[in-house]
Amino acid sequence: MIGVRHRLADVTELIESSGPDTSGHEFVFIDLGSVDPRSKRVVAPRRMIVASAPARARQRLRSGDVLVSTLRPHLNCVASVPPVLDGAIATTGFSVLRPRPAIVDERYLFRWVQGPEFIADITRLASGASVPAVSDALVRATGIPLPPLPEQRRIARVLDEADQIRHDRREAIGLLDELARSSYLDLVESASRSGTVHDLVESAAYGTSARTNAPPGDTNAVPIIRVSDITGDGELDVTHLNTAELDARELAKYSVQDGDVLFSRTASAESVSKTTIFRDDLVAAHAAQVVRLRPRHTASAEYLAFFLNRAHTKESLRALATINPTNLLLVSVPLPSFDAQDLFAQQLRDIASVKANELAQLARLDELYAALQNRAFSGRL
Repeated sequence: MIGVRHRLADVTELIESSGPDTSGHEFVFIDLGSVDPRSKRVVAPRRMIVASAPARARQRLRSGDVLVSTLRPHLNCVASVPPVLDGAIATTGFSVLRPRPAIVDERYLFRWVQGPEFIADITRLASGASVPAVSDALVRATGIPLPPLPEQRRIARVLDEADQIRHDRREAIGLLDELARSSYLDLVESASRSGTVHDLVESAAYGTSARTNAPPGDTNAVPIIRVSDITGDGELDVTHLNTAELDARELAKYSVQDGDVLFSRTASAESVSKTTIFRDDLVAAHAAQVVRLRPRHTASAEYLAFFLNRAHTKESLRALATINPTNLLLVSVPLPSFDAQDLFAQQLRDIASVKANELAQLARLDELYAALQNRAFSGRL
C-alpha cells in the first residue's frame, strides 16, 4: 500500500443539502440512471422543471465532484462531474465526494473509487437482499491510501491515459454498430414494397412447455433454448442450456435447425423481442416463450433478426396486448429483394467478424488495466 490510509470523510468536504434554485424555471438533474457504469461517465443528465423536482434532488454539484451510487455498489456506478455539469443537482442516491484539493487530487480520487479494494469495501458494507445499498456515511468511512500530491497526480495521469485507450476501443465498437444500422437503412430504402413478416417466413411456432431440467443421464434429455439464453444484443448463449425429456414426436415438433430465427415473446420489457439466429449443429429445442421463425428460401435470417431486434420494432411489439405467432406474422416489414437481403447479411457477418476481434482486444485491455490499477495502488507503478 502507498502512503498513509485516510478515511474518505477526512479528505472530502461534506455536501450540504441544496435543491434546485427556485428562482429559475429549469435545472439539470442527475439520477442514478444518468451514469453509465461501464464508461464511468454521466451520459444522460435530464432537464427538469423546478416545480417538478423530486424530493431526492438535494445535492448541488461542482466540477470535479466524484459520484458513487449507494445502490447495488457491486456494479460500481461512479462518475466524475465534468465542468459542463457544474451546478447540476444530483439525487441523494449518490454519495458525492468533493475532494479537498490540498489533500487529495480529484482524478486520483476518481480512479480510487473504481478500484477493486474500494468496490470490495462498500459491497461488504451494503445491506438488503433484493436491492443491496450502502449509506453515504459508510462510503465515507472507507479508507484511501494517500501518497504525496505529485505522486497522486502521476498515478491518476497514467490511469487516465490507459483508460482513454479502452474508451477509444469502445467507441470503435460503437461505430461498428452504427455501420450495421446505416447498412440496414440503406437496405430498406432500396425496398420497392412492404409486406408482413409472413412474407419472410414459412412457419412460426411455439416451443415446448416441458419441465427442465431432465434427470442426469436421461437418454431423452434435449437442450432447451429459453429466453434467458438470448442476449440483449441478439447473440445466443448455449453454454448453460437446461434440458428437458422429449420423445421423438416432440423433438420433431420443437427442434430448431441452422438458420432458424428465435424470438422472445415474453411480456417483460427487458426481454420482449430479443431475437437471435440459431447457427449450430446442436440437437436442441425451443421453450414455449420462444417463437421459432423458419425463414423462406427467398429470405435472409439476418435481415429478419435485425429487423426484429430494432428498437422501433420492439416498441411496436410492446404495444400489443399479447405476442403470439399469429400476430407476429402480421407485423409490417419492408421487403427488399433477396439479393439485397443477402448482401446485407454478408455485411453483417463482416461487421461481426471485425467486432469480435475488437471485443477480444478490449477484453485484453480490461485485463491490463486491472493489473495497472493493482500496481498503481500498491506502490509498484
